[in-house]
Amino acid sequence: MSHQLADSFNYWVDFKRNRISKLRYSALKKLSKKSLPLFFKGGDIISLDPIANGTYESDIKALIDHFADNGMDGFLLDIGANIGLSSCQSGRKFKEVHMYEPNPNCVSILKINANIALRGINYAIHEYGLGATSESLQLYVPYDNWGGAFVKSDTNEYDDALLSSKDGYGNFVKENYDIVGVQIEAAAKCITERFEALISKGLTKGVIKVDAEGYEKFIVNTILAVKPKQIECMIIFENWKDEVCPSDYFMQQTELSALYKLESLKTRYASAPRWLNSWLNFLRGGYSVALRQVGEKFSSGTYLLISKSTV
Repeated sequence: MSHQLADSFNYWVDFKRNRISKLRYSALKKLSKKSLPLFFKGGDIISLDPIANGTYESDIKALIDHFADNGMDGFLLDIGANIGLSSCQSGRKFKEVHMYEPNPNCVSILKINANIALRGINYAIHEYGLGATSESLQLYVPYDNWGGAFVKSDTNEYDDALLSSKDGYGNFVKENYDIVGVQIEAAAKCITERFEALISKGLTKGVIKVDAEGYEKFIVNTILAVKPKQIECMIIFENWKDEVCPSDYFMQQTELSALYKLESLKTRYASAPRWLNSWLNFLRGGYSVALRQVGEKFSSGTYLLISKSTV
């Protein structure tokens, strides 16, 4: 029987398909020559740029690196670390790195990536999310965008329509998501303990990145509420809502030193077609990305909140 099974094996290799496969392999090898030396989920939205170009969110990376290079290198808190792209790119510039990620599937990859990129660095992975209380909740993970995973709860500022639209879905349908049970811990307690531990080591200046898919407002306000006077931090967070008033967003107004938006300063003519604006920026040789202080309202985008030490 064994001999018959062996003798009957015959796998047909289609020449055309085999040739195309080799061409794809060669193309991907060239395209990924500068890829980040980390593990990724193939086809996932957050994986494409670091595989093809070697960086993830290059403007935010540049912002984090800028602060680390100018004295804010005590700590990096990456809240919503996912598979560790931000921490793995910039973590070596900080004395201590803490990554918070509730998705157990992402954590498995995060541990490997951190071991690759942060070997010799003082880092810790916290396998839970931050919320109002300690509880077990469900995490909705878009099948083609692990970076867009969110928890549906009263603490989440985004409704179903916004949560689904930012992931490219027309409306909220549960079948678009892998639903995973996750652990959430009380943010006030966790952040307070982290700040106390950092202060005990003399690490009082650092960067906090918050990417929590609707929990940003809650987490940022919790940071401001419990932050000791010795701590000075740059809080980078995203917002997907438009027409938001800072006075409605931030509860601790006395702690609010300055709010900035990260903006691309491209040449834009409102009446011109997109291709023409792109061509004009090409002729300029590029464009700048800078921080612009926010006025009475802010819209969707990436923001920086400076919370200074009061010592």
